[in-house]
Amino acid sequence: MKANESKPMPVEQSRRRYNETFKRHAVDLTLHGHRRVTQVARELGVSESMLYAWRRQYAPRPVGGGERPRSLEEAEAEICRLRAENARLQEREIVLKKSLGILSETPERGMPRSRS
Repeated sequence: MKANESKPMPVEQSRRRYNETFKRHAVDLTLHGHRRVTQVARELGVSESMLYAWRRQYAPRPVGGGERPRSLEEAEAEICRLRAENARLQEREIVLKKSLGILSETPERGMPRSRS
C-alpha cells in the first residue's frame, strides 16, 4: 500500500448555526451562573471566542455607560460632574430618611378626635 492510500480523506465539517434563543441562554449561563465562560463553552460545545462575541451582542449594557472621556480634561470634568451629582443624591437621601422618620412616628396622644 502506498502512503497516500492508507489515510482516509478528511470529512468537511459544516458550520453549525445557533438561533437567538440558544445564544441568549448561553449568555445568561455565563452571567448568572457560577461557572466560568470556559466551562459553559465546553458544556455547550461552542468556542470561548464565540461565547464572548455573543456576550458582547446580547449581554445587558450598564446604564449610563456612554463613551469614555478622550482627554484628561474631559475625565476631570466628568469626575467633577459625578461628584456634584453624588452630593445631590446624598442630600436627597438624607431628606427622604428624615421625612420617612417623621411620617412613621405615631402621635403621643393618638389621633385627634373629630367634632360632631
